[in-house]
Amino acid sequence: MKYQYVELFKSIEGEAKYAGTPTMYVRFTNCNFTCRGFNNPDNVDPMSPEALQFDPKIIKTVTDIKEISIGCDSIYAWNKEFKHLWRDVDEVTLATELTDLLPVGRNRKWWIDILSLTGGEPTLRQKTIPTLLNQPQFDTLLHVLIETNCSVPLTQKFIDDMNDWIAKVPGRHVTWSNSPKLSASGEDYNKAIVPAIALKQRELTSYDQYFKFVCSDEDAHFREVAQAMHDYHSAGVPHELNVYIMPVACTEAQQRVIMANVADMCIEKGYIYCHRIHNTVYDNAIGK
Repeated sequence: MKYQYVELFKSIEGEAKYAGTPTMYVRFTNCNFTCRGFNNPDNVDPMSPEALQFDPKIIKTVTDIKEISIGCDSIYAWNKEFKHLWRDVDEVTLATELTDLLPVGRNRKWWIDILSLTGGEPTLRQKTIPTLLNQPQFDTLLHVLIETNCSVPLTQKFIDDMNDWIAKVPGRHVTWSNSPKLSASGEDYNKAIVPAIALKQRELTSYDQYFKFVCSDEDAHFREVAQAMHDYHSAGVPHELNVYIMPVACTEAQQRVIMANVADMCIEKGYIYCHRIHNTVYDNAIGK
């Protein structure tokens, strides 16, 4: 099978329940959304020179990408102006490249706690993800985190294949890290908030599931979170699931402007404040 990705790296999980946990990442290409509204009050084209402030065509490697401050901060994973940076490999090569990133001295034991599948939108890869995870390099891997916008329908075959993977080794589980997009992102609410998909996620035999939303310190954003969670709960998603709120920010400087206000609103509204600690630790550097 073929796998297209833009970067592989090791870092700490930066958001929500497992923040700070050593994590290996695969950032797959392509997404069903563009999220041009993030950090974009003037609604400029995020790929315009005034917004991007560099020419994608002259970028030679992913780590050469300059700071992205308007729109989706992983635009390089789905906008085809960056396609020359994308790699196409088979499952053996991808598994080997990930294993080679593990810290030295561990004798290739899968000791880092989490493998994160991110993007882009990783659930566009449902046909190939189980094949990748079943490579022998991952025989001791216990925890896969799927960073998803929770808007791509999940097939029954994918659920069945993931349950087969879980059953092979005691202690295995999957985390559904759901980041549904609010209308401030520029995406249509009815396409972004799809409760049936969150319910389908729950057919796994061993999993975590939570929601995290990107908000400014505007009350309207929090009202939309409340509406979204009402829709999820009405469809049968349990009320006790954690709901995290992250400041809308591509960069640490942007985060610092609103983080205290967002935290205060989380206290008032009853949500969990979710700091983007990778922004603070690495200033949102590519590959960190």
